[in-house]
Amino acid sequence: MSTPLNTAPVGQPLTPATWTYGPKDCALYALGVGETDLRYTWEGHKRFAVLPGFAVVPTMAVVMQALHAVGADYRTLVHGEQILHLHQPIPRKGELVTTAVIREIQDKGKGAVVLIDTRTTSGDALLFETTWSIFCRGQGGFGGPRGEAPTLPEPIDGAAPAFEESYAIPEHQALLYRLSGDLNPLHVDPALARAVGFERPILHGLCTFGYALRAAIAHLAGGEPDRIARFQARFAGVVFPGETVSVSCVPAENAFRFEARVGDRLTLSHGLVELRPAVPKD
Repeated sequence: MSTPLNTAPVGQPLTPATWTYGPKDCALYALGVGETDLRYTWEGHKRFAVLPGFAVVPTMAVVMQALHAVGADYRTLVHGEQILHLHQPIPRKGELVTTAVIREIQDKGKGAVVLIDTRTTSGDALLFETTWSIFCRGQGGFGGPRGEAPTLPEPIDGAAPAFEESYAIPEHQALLYRLSGDLNPLHVDPALARAVGFERPILHGLCTFGYALRAAIAHLAGGEPDRIARFQARFAGVVFPGETVSVSCVPAENAFRFEARVGDRLTLSHGLVELRPAVPKD
């Protein structure tokens, strides 16, 4: 049985992480979430841009630091929810500095939820903030606060769907996505996948997240990634490479709500998109 988490690091700043990157890293992430448009995959494109979901890549190191600090059992933890706040376009290259703090550890009884907040800057500019919600199975029961569920704007009654989009996930997609830094063998090792109850390796939840974000850019933001101000979702179920993921979205007050499914199986829930106003083009 796993031991309860160490709550001492809650509220304490973690060691900042510095990460230097270039267009190749941005393009590799784009390919990892199924994007083939040259605007995101070829550094020579005159409007080369970085997908907003790339924000999870430079923040992963401090998240791993946080999980180590609280004594999380990597064999049993699962990614519960991901939130992105985008403040400025992500540059195509440079040096990023990410700071982080463990905001809270929620005691759910049989498990615990670790909430990790990060801030990433380039020079003096704040580029993006993220919140990672990690569920640590078997590490609750230490008498901590249970925590409150966040509230989201409800879909507008009777509103027509904003969009519906489906993506066929290639069999090799997890092999490609992992090259951006998430090297968990659960996504590539058939023996390990079977040992933990899956018929075969599963797709990274953040890969499915990236596909849904691509759909939001295409259908809500007019193809302009810089219009995404906030994007979040819970990881409700697994996706296997080779399956087809369907993303559906409806309007909500000052935002949009979305979910993703494979057939009748829910894979992303509690999805939220907030946009910036469109900038008039010359």
